[in-house]
Amino acid sequence: MTSSSLYPVFGTGLVLILVFLNYVRKTDTDKFQRKIYLSVLIAVFISIVANFAASVLDGRPGGAVHILLLIINNIYFIFQNLSYYLVVVFIDYLANKNSARVRKFVYIVLGIMAVNAVVMVLNISYGFYFSISADNRFTNGTMSLVRFYLGYTAIVMAIVDLFLSARFLKSMHVYIIILFAVLVGAGAALDLIFPGGNIIWAFLTAGMLHGYFYILKSDTTQDNITGIGNRSSFNEFINQLIRMKEKQSYVIAQFDINGLKKINDKHGIEGGDKALSDLAMILQKCSRQSDFVARIGDDEFIVAMKEKYIKSEYDDKSRLNIDIMLYRFLKTLEDYNNRADKTFDLSISYGYDTYVTKTDQLIEEFLQGLSRKVFQHKQDQRSSEAATHA
Repeated sequence: MTSSSLYPVFGTGLVLILVFLNYVRKTDTDKFQRKIYLSVLIAVFISIVANFAASVLDGRPGGAVHILLLIINNIYFIFQNLSYYLVVVFIDYLANKNSARVRKFVYIVLGIMAVNAVVMVLNISYGFYFSISADNRFTNGTMSLVRFYLGYTAIVMAIVDLFLSARFLKSMHVYIIILFAVLVGAGAALDLIFPGGNIIWAFLTAGMLHGYFYILKSDTTQDNITGIGNRSSFNEFINQLIRMKEKQSYVIAQFDINGLKKINDKHGIEGGDKALSDLAMILQKCSRQSDFVARIGDDEFIVAMKEKYIKSEYDDKSRLNIDIMLYRFLKTLEDYNNRADKTFDLSISYGYDTYVTKTDQLIEEFLQGLSRKVFQHKQDQRSSEAATHA
């Protein structure tokens, strides 16, 4: 390997060290996401170090060097493929925010990597992937392309997985996640076309940096528990409404969970987090991709949508989209509470109103009025329950 081809290795190594040192101290972020991303960084860094060491030792004489080259190249190819598959796991989590799903994915990846490690060990004796010549030069074996395909198939899996993800299709960050996958995939493809140039490291660095910036952005605008927008993202949305130059009507609905403290007391913090996540999932499922969904308080959620009449899928009338959304929401919530495997019932209070931009109506007054509607709905529910049990 020439000195110029080592530049991407040096550059990637230094960047990843800096990113790792900075991110490892971020304890206020999504812990599961943090573990995955740090695992990717470690796997990539190990493969880079092994790649660099193999390049330095390549062609140097000595029996010890021969053995070292076999070991180091095996480490390089094992961790290179592992880094690709961990990237798939990371992208899947970004798109779905489903830790249970990702844990199953991790077991599959570990199984693939275990098989790959066994094959690489067998390669030391048979040299079907690569071999080290008598003068300690690296030589590709007759089945070297299988090794490439094993690693690069992970990138294809990531892209296919994205487009099969229903949550991803509703994500506000769809283009960011696609770009991350494309950067890694493009680097892998170019490295296959131009072997020995280490182009993959430059592209992988760009992809990792892109993922890191995505994380930093998500930490400020995304709720860690539910994966939807947080109070900061809601404030950004409100500021956009205030700055609009044309008059536009928006229906903004607020949903509060009734008795979240009781759920926390009975089922622990995990139960409360599940209630929040489940409600967020229901709201996303019942809203459209263009609608804004956020958690703005402990048990408070917001859905905002442009006001217009559309053909109802439930009858022949034209209805406001908020009516259709509420119909879906209440039906889905009822189905949720009727499930045999549910841990608890979700009880919701809600209220909604229309905010019109470019008018004298102050957004602060509108939001206060919206909270009063929710409170009134909560009081009406309590009165109804009291009358039922009287």
